[in-house]
Amino acid sequence: MLKDSTNHQSRTLAALTEISRFMSGSLDYRQIAYHCLQALGENLDLEHCGLVMPSKDQNKLVLSVGINWPVDGISEFDRQESALGKVFASGMPIAVHDISELENLVLPPLENPASIAGFLAVPVLVNRRPIGVLSAYRVSNRTMVDEDIKVMKIIASILSQTLQLADVVEEQSRKLKKENEELHAELENKFHVDNLMSSSQAMRVTLEMIKKVASTDASVLLRGESGTGKTMIAKGIHFSSSRRKNPLITVNCAAIPETLIESELFGHEKGSFTGAINRRIGKFESAAGGSLFLDEIGELSLETQAKLLRIIQEGSFERVGSNQTLHSDVRLICATNAQLEKMVREKKFREDLYYRLMVIPLFIPPLRDRREDILPLIHHFTKTYNAKYGKSVQMSREAMEFLENHSWPGNVRELENTIERTIILATSQILHSSDIPLLGGLTTQVEIQVPETVARLPQFEFNANNPRAPYERVPLRETQVKIALEESAGIQTLASKKLGVSLRQLRYAIKKYGLEAKTFKA
Repeated sequence: MLKDSTNHQSRTLAALTEISRFMSGSLDYRQIAYHCLQALGENLDLEHCGLVMPSKDQNKLVLSVGINWPVDGISEFDRQESALGKVFASGMPIAVHDISELENLVLPPLENPASIAGFLAVPVLVNRRPIGVLSAYRVSNRTMVDEDIKVMKIIASILSQTLQLADVVEEQSRKLKKENEELHAELENKFHVDNLMSSSQAMRVTLEMIKKVASTDASVLLRGESGTGKTMIAKGIHFSSSRRKNPLITVNCAAIPETLIESELFGHEKGSFTGAINRRIGKFESAAGGSLFLDEIGELSLETQAKLLRIIQEGSFERVGSNQTLHSDVRLICATNAQLEKMVREKKFREDLYYRLMVIPLFIPPLRDRREDILPLIHHFTKTYNAKYGKSVQMSREAMEFLENHSWPGNVRELENTIERTIILATSQILHSSDIPLLGGLTTQVEIQVPETVARLPQFEFNANNPRAPYERVPLRETQVKIALEESAGIQTLASKKLGVSLRQLRYAIKKYGLEAKTFKA
């Protein structure tokens, strides 16, 4: 008896050790159940093991996983009358030494039914509610039935935990998928070319061209000054195309060192260079089926340009350190503010790549050439940053006119940053031109010593006692106002800049001296 017990404990330990090997490798309860039942059969003389669960209509129990279960064997069981149905309904295990003792036991069609000596079944419970039944047929006359039941209960508990964890993961996956779909739909709506509105004729021509090319797979080259919105246009092209459900990958070629750009684009193999401790998937692979946006493409080295030309022409490339040729179906969208024609003449940009990229060239006009867009952009950015910073700041008509007449060398990016900075620093609800801190328009009375390299960069200075020296309140003489209006042909905005005062101050002086600006027009 002691020998049998020791032998059973050893075989039980072997079965549980075998089962533990598969526990961290999967959340698929069928796969885990298969390995658990297989370990039972190999170690505890339990054969024809199975896991039954309710059918979709909940009317019967069906075999979900079976070990050594005959292909033509019975796989459906009555929930009311069958032995498995009774275990499922009661939530209580059963074990018999002799199958003749059990009514309504369904036997699989075995070659030698007489070899079956007993039967065991335990419920699989989740939150004390049965969701399935584990069963097995004994093929020996050993008397350690209670010990076998304990092992099967352990396995049922393992499956129960796996099912609960799988349900949690599945629910989280459903939520993430739903959130991803909602976010993708929001991006499609936000960046679709039909929603990229413009009031200027110059920009409307560009948007009409975008509508024509978005539905194709042709390479697009976006050209224009920095800050004109090339990234937004690239998103508009992608989310208006048939590839919009697939990824849009963005790479700023100017932000990546020349030694790493090839690995970034094409990937690398483990050990291909110092620091390559793992295989890396490049952007061309990541963007497969979608679009790849290469910003500042003029910054690429000639060697990388040659490899880029190859993938444009052939759709093939190799990872760094690999001889395996890979293929990627990617739509290429590029952008640059460089003079590529000059770079081609100077042999800094490949001529063949230039012509490959110029299939669909799109020019994004600077903000100074589409002033009709300035006021709508001001309204949009004001609304955006009011919401972001919890404010309700509004621009006065004078401030709007001041912003509309600014040259905006930094284009839309500079306008957006100016509006954000204005709202952050605002101390009143209605803002005037004197409240708008243009970059470079702030002065200081304190001289700060900075390194020569830093001194060459634009400095953002601020003086709390005199926050806007060019528009400080000063007394204006009538003759000064008249001269400024004459030199400005009656344009009040220009006259105010000449005088170094705000437009509101100038209008106050005009009213004070009884002048009419229109009399000074040419």
